[in-house]
Amino acid sequence: MEGALAELGMGDVKDKKIVIQGVGNVGRPLIGFLLEKGVGQIVAGDVNPDMIEMARREYQGISNVEILHTTTEEQCHELWKTKCDVLSPCAYGAVLNEETIPHINATVVCGAANNQLHDPHTHGELMEEKGLVYVPDFVANRMGIVNCANEQYGRVGSLDQLVDPAITRHLDPEYEEGVYQTTRRVLRKAKEDQISTSKAADILADEALQKPHPIWGHRSQEIIDRLVKEDWHLQAL
Repeated sequence: MEGALAELGMGDVKDKKIVIQGVGNVGRPLIGFLLEKGVGQIVAGDVNPDMIEMARREYQGISNVEILHTTTEEQCHELWKTKCDVLSPCAYGAVLNEETIPHINATVVCGAANNQLHDPHTHGELMEEKGLVYVPDFVANRMGIVNCANEQYGRVGSLDQLVDPAITRHLDPEYEEGVYQTTRRVLRKAKEDQISTSKAADILADEALQKPHPIWGHRSQEIIDRLVKEDWHLQAL
């Protein structure tokens, strides 16, 4: 989100209005992260009453967060129509299609759901024609595959600690291959080549696939140093 907003000259998420589709294991924590960043307003919806209850309980009393139970197709469409800075699909796939795209009233579409475009070619171009800045899902949610790809090299610290430099560097706005800079690079290429952002992301992904992965000769030492720092050798006794 921040990379897209910055590329458009809109700053960051501070004081922005964000609409989130889905308040499950991804959408619900996203609300918290956005609040930490000083977001202006959040409107989130879900069809699952259990997820709605959990989200309302977690963010109870926070005036700039509205959790909606979107049980009907009409209510779902109303969520899409909500005027906002960013629409974030965080539920199921194929939600960006010929029925939903015309209703979207956002500047940026950036979410964590997989396969958001019902047809990557047709609906990617439709997003472009409507003037919607779409951050392709595999760019926005790429940390899942980064984590999986790095598992064979071992992990520095536990997942909840977020101390592994091989992971945290991707969250650094200055890191060229990180989420922030990659998002900006995709949007820039789409604009320069006059193509959809989904096509631009595909092209850049194909180029990245041709680069050999570096050998991490230092990885074992990093893991050992972290284990010693956490007194792992004493805990194992």
